Amino acid sequence: MGKATLYTAVTLDGYIAKSDGSVAFLDDPMYQLPDEDYGYRSFYDSIDVVLMGYNTYKQVSEFEIDYPYASKKSIIISSSEIAVSEKGVVVSTDAAEDVLRKLKLSDQNTWIIGGGATNARVHEAGLIDEMILTYIPITLGSGIPLFRSNNTSQDWKNIGSRSFPNGLVQITLARK
Repeated sequence: MGKATLYTAVTLDGYIAKSDGSVAFLDDPMYQLPDEDYGYRSFYDSIDVVLMGYNTYKQVSEFEIDYPYASKKSIIISSSEIAVSEKGVVVSTDAAEDVLRKLKLSDQNTWIIGGGATNARVHEAGLIDEMILTYIPITLGSGIPLFRSNNTSQDWKNIGSRSFPNGLVQITLARK
């Protein structure tokens, strides 16, 4: 069975983006360390599929770079059909939890990119196997939370943590 991992940066007050979806605060030079990718390359090499909600896809597609996940199959969850131009990107109008369930059953390791609503749906369905959360030493006061409101409480086990000289702390959690 495939593994589903939520790998993301999160602020100290629990937000993954500003209210408008912006993650520009992550570009602060303070968060860059020479020769440090915070485990990204190794993680990226371990996954088969990228799963994200439409709003996250829209935000990513507005970056001033080429689509960063072109080497992986990407599935965009949307309530309606949308046009996409990137190779390997497909749109699904199925529920995020149904799509993820199928991916796991087909032995595909999936990166859940978000956003908060998609994260909440797959969390509520009990489909997240692992979370790799990199805490950024900033508070936003408001924004898009890691998980939108949902009715599920789950216990997690800390299976690893790393701290970095620029104040970032990364924890890896596995579902109990």
